[in-house]
Amino acid sequence: MTTIVFRDGVMASDSGAWVGGLVTPWSRKLIRGKSGVIYGGAGDGSRVSEFFRWVEAGECVGEMVVPQVRDDGSDFIILVWRPDAGLFLLTAQGEEDLRGCPYCAIGGGAEVAYGALHYGASAVIAVEAAIAHSTCAFGAVQYLADR
Repeated sequence: MTTIVFRDGVMASDSGAWVGGLVTPWSRKLIRGKSGVIYGGAGDGSRVSEFFRWVEAGECVGEMVVPQVRDDGSDFIILVWRPDAGLFLLTAQGEEDLRGCPYCAIGGGAEVAYGALHYGASAVIAVEAAIAHSTCAFGAVQYLADR
């Protein structure tokens, strides 16, 4: 499970992941592209990692790894912060325009994070709240901010 939160130019996430019956607290869920765009990936870890490899290779739009829903129901989604354009959510159905949203949370701990955000918490504090009060977030908080 994952919790990714965006507010005020900062994207934050937990770092926990499940591998079979084991818990690992070292999962990378955020990445900044060479373009300056910040991406946060939730859902199927192998697909998120494949998307992140696309980002590391230079974000060539024609070669983008697009989120998909598999037969087993698992999927992945990408929260996208474009400093010059705003917030977007990339899903299997396409890209959802979230420009104008003051904050956003995705993943299993999103409900707890939204509660914290509603009361003014930063992205980092909202992820800390999800780690403290949800079974869907754990590990250290990671974050990336506008340059």
